[in-house]
Amino acid sequence: MSVYDNRDVPAYQAFDVPVSYSDNPYILCWWTQAHDRVLADLISEWHWAWYWRAKDAVVEITPNNLLEVWKKDDPLCSDYAWYNVLTYFSVSRAKSLGLTAKIRKPLAKTCLICSEIFVEDSLPQSLIERLGIDRLEFCAPCLRDTVLQNTGSTSISKHDTAQYLRDLSDLLGRVPAQGFGEGVGDLQDMETQERVMLLRLLRNKPSTKTVKAAFGSWLNALIQAGILADGTRRTSRGTQTIARDGHVCFSLGEKTIDDWLYLHGVPHVREPKYPEGNYRGDFLIGQTMVEYFGLAGDPAYDKKIRKKERICEKYGVKLVAIYPRDLAIRSGLHHKLASFLKEGGYQAGASS
Repeated sequence: MSVYDNRDVPAYQAFDVPVSYSDNPYILCWWTQAHDRVLADLISEWHWAWYWRAKDAVVEITPNNLLEVWKKDDPLCSDYAWYNVLTYFSVSRAKSLGLTAKIRKPLAKTCLICSEIFVEDSLPQSLIERLGIDRLEFCAPCLRDTVLQNTGSTSISKHDTAQYLRDLSDLLGRVPAQGFGEGVGDLQDMETQERVMLLRLLRNKPSTKTVKAAFGSWLNALIQAGILADGTRRTSRGTQTIARDGHVCFSLGEKTIDDWLYLHGVPHVREPKYPEGNYRGDFLIGQTMVEYFGLAGDPAYDKKIRKKERICEKYGVKLVAIYPRDLAIRSGLHHKLASFLKEGGYQAGASS
């Protein structure tokens, strides 16, 4: 029986560390009030799950040279892994300062999927990260086979796989990246009812290997399911959709890009004119043209792409090209847009 099978018992044993562990002089010589504030903030945000983040949070604000000296000088680091020594110290330190007294008691709740009673601390850390400590509304057994990596059916048919992808894109209102639902941040921005609907759909999902075996790749699966247009023929611009910011988009691909820009607080203009010819782009960010070339591969469409590229080169306009493959892989769109924004000095952050 694994920790993902529990509903009524804690996923982990209580982290009970003697207060004396915080008397370590090799750590105290570089420990500051800022470190204490980090522990307090972690406890305030994550309650009983806070200590899983303690080591990384402490390391992040500590100069590396101090850490290297400590690892070399502290005898405990010769007998135990340094990160365990630091975690135990942090837990003991928080206890000695009375910070752990502010940890709230895990609640008993009714799972919104199976209607079974579960206790919040029965959820393993990987599931808490996906849901958020104050939004634990589903039990571990209901999440076990849906949101963890390498889960999903290995026997679902090709037809049903395509239907699943269509249902998923309809629910999300955008192009789903490979293995959507298994990423740590995939559920975080969803309202509770959206999560319920998604988790119920994910119970019927195919595994990533199943998709690859049936279609060759996630991208091909999206194309054959009719979610992404393929570039072998000229097609219409598709069904109009409305992005989160109210912009009209002509495909799920465009909407996916528009929503990313909106959620990251990036001002953008839809369908800007090129400086020459009767051409329009998809998005304008500052002086940069961003295009979604969803039909790349079609000869007539590729000719238009090359013309736009020549116009941008002639007038010194930067062009960022996004292709269906960028939407099909996890973080593909984020990597391309975030890299461009960083290079251009744009400030992007989550929108409110």
